Amino acid sequence: MSRTARTFLVLVLFAIGTSLITPLIPIYKRELGFSDTVVTLFLVCYVIALVPSMLTLGQLSDRVGRKPVLAAAIATLALAQVVLITQPQLWAILIARALQGAATGAFFGTCTAFLVEQTRPARRGQVATLSSVSVRGGLALGPGLGGLFAEYLPEPLRLPFAVHLGGLAMALVILWALPETVTPGPRRPLKLRLEVPAAERAVFWRVLVPSGMLFSLFDGVCLAIVPVFEVQDLGVTNYALVGAAGFLVLMSGAISQLVFRHLAPTPAIGWGLVIACVCFVGVVVGAPLHSATIVLSAVTLTGAACGLVFKGGIDLATRIAPPADRGKLISSYYVACYLGGFSLPLLIVGILADIMGRTLALGVLVAAAAVATAWTWFVGLRALDRLSPHASRLHA
Repeated sequence: MSRTARTFLVLVLFAIGTSLITPLIPIYKRELGFSDTVVTLFLVCYVIALVPSMLTLGQLSDRVGRKPVLAAAIATLALAQVVLITQPQLWAILIARALQGAATGAFFGTCTAFLVEQTRPARRGQVATLSSVSVRGGLALGPGLGGLFAEYLPEPLRLPFAVHLGGLAMALVILWALPETVTPGPRRPLKLRLEVPAAERAVFWRVLVPSGMLFSLFDGVCLAIVPVFEVQDLGVTNYALVGAAGFLVLMSGAISQLVFRHLAPTPAIGWGLVIACVCFVGVVVGAPLHSATIVLSAVTLTGAACGLVFKGGIDLATRIAPPADRGKLISSYYVACYLGGFSLPLLIVGILADIMGRTLALGVLVAAAAVATAWTWFVGLRALDRLSPHASRLHA
C-alpha cells in the first residue's frame, strides 16, 4: 500500500469516530431526559473546541512536524471515546464532544497537508480534492456504523466507542511508520486569529459566509435534530435507520462533489442552496405524512446539494485568492462554515423546537434559509463581477 493510501486510511479511521455518536443521541435523550436545545449542544460544544484548535494547531504542525500533531489529535480523540465508554452523565458527554472537536480541529487540516506533501506535484490538486471528499465520506461512515451497532449489537452506548479505539490504535501504528514531511522550524508564538485577506473580504462576507453558514446549518440539523425527529415524531424504532440520516446527508455530499467536480463555483453555490431549501421541505412534511422514507430521501438530496455548495465555496476561495492568501482564505471559510452552521443558528433551531415543536421549527428553518438563499443569489453572487478581479473564471 502506498504512503498516500495509508494516510487516507488514517484519515478515514479518525473521521469515523468524530460522528459515531450521531445516531446514539436519541438514546442519550431518552435515558438522560434532556431537551432539544441540549441536543444541539452536542454539536455546539464540538465546534466551540474545534475552531480555536483549527486556527492554532495547523500553525504548530508547520513548526514541530505533521506527525506529532496528528498523533496528539488521535490520542485526544481516543480519550474522548474512553470517556464515552464509561456511559457518563450529560456534562461529561459534552466534555467528550469538546475533546472530539479539539482533536478534529487539529487533525483534518494537518492531515490534508500531510497527504499533499507526500504526493507528486502533478497530483497534489487531485489529492487535495479527494481528501475533502474523504473527510465527508469518513464522517458519513460514523452515523452509519453507529446506527448498525445500536440496532444489532449489545451495549450501544459503549461498544461503538470501544471498537473505534481499536481503529485509532491501527491509525497510530500506520502513522508511526510514515515518514515526516516537515523539518521542524523556529519556535514562534501561535496566533489565535481569523485572517481574511483585504482583497477578498467583500466576497468572503457576501458569498462565502452566508453560503457556508446555510449548508452547514442543514448538515447540523440532519446530524443533531433529525435523528431525534425520526424517533420521537415518526416513531422510528430501528436505529440503523436513525443512523442513516447522518450517513446519507454526508455521503451524498461527498458523492455530488465527485459527480459534479467540473461545475463552476457560481452555479454550484447558487443552485446548491436552492436545491437544498427545496429538498429539505421533504423533512418538514415527513411528520404529518408519517413517512421515514420521505424524510431520508429529502435528507439525501439536501446533503447532495450541500456538497455542491461546499465544493463551490472551496473553488471560489481557491480561484479569487493569490497563492500567498489562499491558505488563509480557505481556513477562514472553514471557520465560517463551522461557526455559522453548528453554533448559534443551530442552537436557535433547538430552542424553537422546544417552544413550538420540531416540525414547525424545521419549517421556520426552511423559510429563513430561503430568504438567506435569495439574498446570497441576488446580492452576493450577482455582485461577483464587481467584487472579484477574477470573476470571469467563476461562472464556467
